[in-house]
Amino acid sequence: MKKYGVIFDFDGTLADTSKGVLDSVEYALEKVGAPSFDRRVLRGFIGPSLYESFQAITGLSPEDAVRAIDFYRSYYQPKGIYECHLYPGMKELLKELSDKGIPLAVASSKPQVSLDVVVKYLGIEDFFDKIVGAELSVKSSDKLTLVKRAASESNNVMTGDAVFDIRAARQAGFTSVAVTYGFNDRETLLKEKPDFIADNVSDLKEILTKICL
Repeated sequence: MKKYGVIFDFDGTLADTSKGVLDSVEYALEKVGAPSFDRRVLRGFIGPSLYESFQAITGLSPEDAVRAIDFYRSYYQPKGIYECHLYPGMKELLKELSDKGIPLAVASSKPQVSLDVVVKYLGIEDFFDKIVGAELSVKSSDKLTLVKRAASESNNVMTGDAVFDIRAARQAGFTSVAVTYGFNDRETLLKEKPDFIADNVSDLKEILTKICL
């Protein structure tokens, strides 16, 4: 019987980080003199590269995107990073998987320095064998590199709420689980043809238990 490890995306998969991220984005846009946007539009910032999002979503120039990132981090690091919470039932799921010897990891486009802080703040750092974030200098939304770094020697299941997560799993040859309770709609995720889809944490527990145990 194959042994599986589970890799989790962070934002929109383990935790709802929307308030801190969106407050930080709005602060940055105000500071660079950009117009305001509906929060439903700004939700697209949650997950992908900030450098790409400030240009693709809000139309900033590459130069202004770099400025906006500096302002974003000046708000996010001392305050916004703590404006988050685990999805109900997630901590219990992580504990159950960990207690049963399933290798667990995080692969997030969030900068490593921020990821380490927020995982510890939420009290879940001890469940993971690897916690992999992006370098501050990285400007792309390439998830494949992060997912490969987070992989255990076992077969792996990649769990995430974004198309980047499902594509990275497919490219790496891993099983994919798309979660719809995060920041991307079900229809968008279904187009990526994930191996499994979870509409809530209970669904996710059932799927991971079926695969891993």
